[in-house]
Amino acid sequence: MDIPGIALLIVIDICIVAGVSIGVGYTAPRWPSSWLRVIPRPLDQFPWESPAYFRRVKAAWWADRLPELGATFGGESKNNAPDRGTEQIQHYLVELRRAEWVHWISMVTWVPLAFFNPWWLTLPFALIVMSGNSLYLLILRNNRQRLERILQRMTKGEST
Repeated sequence: MDIPGIALLIVIDICIVAGVSIGVGYTAPRWPSSWLRVIPRPLDQFPWESPAYFRRVKAAWWADRLPELGATFGGESKNNAPDRGTEQIQHYLVELRRAEWVHWISMVTWVPLAFFNPWWLTLPFALIVMSGNSLYLLILRNNRQRLERILQRMTKGEST
């Protein structure tokens, strides 16, 4: 394959990955909230996820540096913490789960490339897409687990 052909393939790949990711981000605010009230896999807490883990991998540092685009397509921004009320926290948790699903789905947008790309071009796309979405998942999962602990304390009658 010649250089112009490879360049064209890369442009097509970028359009596919970006297009699918944008499509998922666009539809997400329109998903029924009832879908997001339960915590199915892959949203379950993994055994290694703890406050110490999130400090070790610098989730808060990444959150300060990465752009937050949750409101881009009509969703809600995750930049501002909810009010201290139980209802507001539960609503915010639904929005965090929505964002997690967006990034889990976006993490596999490279898969269609494997059907027409050579492996040496698919691999970098897979690594870039999975790495980028993993950082956002790290932030979202940290925030969700922190809020779930706060909500749990609130429902037990403890002060926050």
